Amino acid sequence: MNNILERLNPVFEWITKLAGTNLLWVLFNFPIAYLVLSLFTVKEMSQISMLIMTIAVLAPFILFPATTAMFGIVRKWIMKEEVPIIRFFWKYYKENYKRSLVGGLILTFLWAIVGVDYYYFHSRIFLGSYLFLFLMVWLFIITLFFFAHTVHTETKLGQALKNVFILSIASPILSFGIAIISIVILYISLMKITFLLPFFSGAVISFFGFFAYYKVFTRIVQLEQNASVEKNMIES
Repeated sequence: MNNILERLNPVFEWITKLAGTNLLWVLFNFPIAYLVLSLFTVKEMSQISMLIMTIAVLAPFILFPATTAMFGIVRKWIMKEEVPIIRFFWKYYKENYKRSLVGGLILTFLWAIVGVDYYYFHSRIFLGSYLFLFLMVWLFIITLFFFAHTVHTETKLGQALKNVFILSIASPILSFGIAIISIVILYISLMKITFLLPFFSGAVISFFGFFAYYKVFTRIVQLEQNASVEKNMIES
């Protein structure tokens, strides 16, 4: 019995960490969470459009800083560091608020362009909508990597966005694989098992997102270091 409990203890610890972080993220995103739930209660297209526009306006100010803070916590776990969740969540939230806000404005603008184009082509030129569906998945990867890059490096915002763009295409199979897994989690959480949303969905997606980013980032850094060593050897 004790052996079983010892084996299950790490599982319970991870469940507690994921649920605690996710609940904190939902709390900081409460206005947006309320609007997202409202989408399932309205039926008129005008009301749906208004809710989506409201969410888009609020996202840079609320969603992006809170999600960056959640990625900061997840980064600690992947780096094998244990930290007090509430205290460090608030720490990352305050430290990265301005950067997350400005980056969120840029990314939300891109999401709006791609989303409007997708809706336009989907209703008129159906085959053309697949291009923008692909762009939406790619933009989802870039957004995940932006959160991860913000808490992992201290580069300026402009350079960070360039780096994120490069990282998103450096390992396409891994990146798109994580994106598909994340989208499936979102779909299941919204349509099938809704209790996952307040307890696990955001934290699990952020874990996969930072894991993929860290793998790609580490690989590129290693390649740059190897290239630098080879260059020094040739020059010497």
